[in-house]
Amino acid sequence: MNFHWMDSETVERLLESIHSANAGGLDQAVIAEAPLLECYRTAVGHAFALTGIVHGHPRIDDGRRVVTSQLFYLDPNLGIARTMNRWYRLGARDRSGGQ
Repeated sequence: MNFHWMDSETVERLLESIHSANAGGLDQAVIAEAPLLECYRTAVGHAFALTGIVHGHPRIDDGRRVVTSQLFYLDPNLGIARTMNRWYRLGARDRSGGQ
């Protein structure tokens, strides 16, 4: 696996997203259009991430199991997560004994 530095625009979007979430000012239109991650659980590799079945992702077919980019924000009560690249809406958590 090759390591790639984040470009400044990605970092700015990520920090703006986390700041908005912490301030209670999430853009509900952005969240409504975010991909849905069903049967999700945490995944630990080089960094924390999520794994699950994705629906509505702009580049991945519906119904595929994915591992997200690095996880930076997770609020299961609100059903949202922010990874390096995007917001996800969270469906049901995987209760099969994974993390």
